[in-house]
Amino acid sequence: MGKIMKCPNCGETRFDLTTYDSMMVLSADVALFTLRCPGCGTSVSSLANIPSSLREEVRFAAIETGAGMGCE
Repeated sequence: MGKIMKCPNCGETRFDLTTYDSMMVLSADVALFTLRCPGCGTSVSSLANIPSSLREEVRFAAIETGAGMGCE
């Protein structure tokens, strides 16, 4: 998606999507992530590409819950 997450409270931009508080998967490669800002602790939400390191976990969860991504 090319978008940089930025904390609206302190301006921090160093976010690690693998440390998400919640993730709502919208498609095979995009999700709505909610994370804590590493600078000030504010809850920040943003649409972002799902990191490749999380894709297998997302696929497994889709299969387990019968979600669309898990259906072939």
